Amino acid sequence: MPQTPYLYRMARNVSSKETMLTNIRNALINKAKQPFPNLEAAEQVYAREEESLEVLFAQELQAVNGGFLFCEDAAELTATLSELITIKNWKQVVCPEPWISGMLQENAFTAFEIAGAVTEAEVGIMGCDALIARTGSILISSRLASGRTLPVYPPVNIVIATTDQLVYDIQNGFDLLRKQYDGQLPSMVNLATGPSRTADIEKTLVLGAHGPREVYVFLLDKTE
Repeated sequence: MPQTPYLYRMARNVSSKETMLTNIRNALINKAKQPFPNLEAAEQVYAREEESLEVLFAQELQAVNGGFLFCEDAAELTATLSELITIKNWKQVVCPEPWISGMLQENAFTAFEIAGAVTEAEVGIMGCDALIARTGSILISSRLASGRTLPVYPPVNIVIATTDQLVYDIQNGFDLLRKQYDGQLPSMVNLATGPSRTADIEKTLVLGAHGPREVYVFLLDKTE
């Protein structure tokens, strides 16, 4: 008796999920050739702006409702941060990043918790891996002390970065990331551009839908 009808019935019973997984396995085994193998080595696609990286980043961040503050030294940064927190009347502030918390304490600012509950915090003070000037984006990873939760839970994110972390484009940011971690990328890398926002509901822009509704970047000058 021919086996074709039986095999045909078996094929018809295969679920769409099984078919998808089979296609993925086949694709992993029989990898297609890279059509543009030298694409990453190519020159930048976007024309380089004439503005300085600091000015360009500030413009792009403010265009997506982010706040930008440039500080010449740690004392100025601490004083400005303290003033912002006082004006906004924020009470529950968390800062787990050792170099940032140490800097703030050295400049007599202690209105924060190092190991406070992230889920209850109003403000999360954190570091970053890089700042992307062309898009006004913040590159963060799971290797930071803030981990995966601090950039998401508090309604306000305050990022403290230094001028040597400022790069032009995303590719430059990943180059800096690889250099920082000896070529091993962290398990989670996130590129955040301003406050979380969505327009899924009746095409109305809502800030803070899936993350912080306010984002501030304090850029500390390290050119000396």
